[in-house]
Amino acid sequence: MPSRLRYVLFGLLFTGVLVGAVLAARQIRPETPALETNPSRSKGPFDAPVQVIEYSDFQCPACGKAQSSLNGLLNEFEGKIHLVYRHFPLSSHTWSGLAHQSAECASRQNHFWAYHDRLYAEQRVWSVSPKPPIETFLQYARDGGLDLDTFSRCLTDAGVSAEIREERAGGQGLGVRSTPSFFVNGELVVGTDPLREKIKKHLA
Repeated sequence: MPSRLRYVLFGLLFTGVLVGAVLAARQIRPETPALETNPSRSKGPFDAPVQVIEYSDFQCPACGKAQSSLNGLLNEFEGKIHLVYRHFPLSSHTWSGLAHQSAECASRQNHFWAYHDRLYAEQRVWSVSPKPPIETFLQYARDGGLDLDTFSRCLTDAGVSAEIREERAGGQGLGVRSTPSFFVNGELVVGTDPLREKIKKHLA
C-alpha cells in the first residue's frame, strides 16, 4: 500500500476514534453536584460512607413532613451519613423564595439548622400569610440571636437570590423535578420512603 494512502487511512481512523470519544464525553453527566463544604448547611462527618444531598423547598408540606424521617435516619445511622441541604424553591409556592433567602441569610451567620427547623415547624403559619412574611422571618432571626442589621441587608441582597436560583438550576440539571429529592452517593431518590433501604444498600 502506498505510504501516502496509508497515512490518509490512518488519519481517517484516528479522526473517527477522536470524534467518538468526544461524543461519548458529551453524554457523561455528573451524578451529583459537589458536596457543600460549609458546615453551616451540612450535618454529620464529611467523610461518612453515605453522602446524602437533599433538595428541598421550605413551603413544601411533604418536605416539612420529611424532616422527622431524616432526623430518625441520622440517629439510626449515626456517624455514617453526611447530609447536605440544597435550596430548591418551587415557583408555585408564593413565599418559598423569601423563605429560602432568609434561611440562607441565617446560614451566613452559622445559624442555618436552627432557622431551618423553625421554618418547617411553623410552615403552616407563615406560608398562609396574605403578605410577605418578612416580619415573621425577622422575628425568627431575632429569637435565634442573629445580627438583625446584617440579616435585613441579606434579605434584600440580589446576589444571594441569584445564588439560590443557581443552586436550584443545578438540581434541575441533575434531574430534580420535585421536592423533597435526594442524592444518596450519587443515586437520585424521590421522597423519603426509599431512603432507608438506599442508605442500607450503600452501607452493605
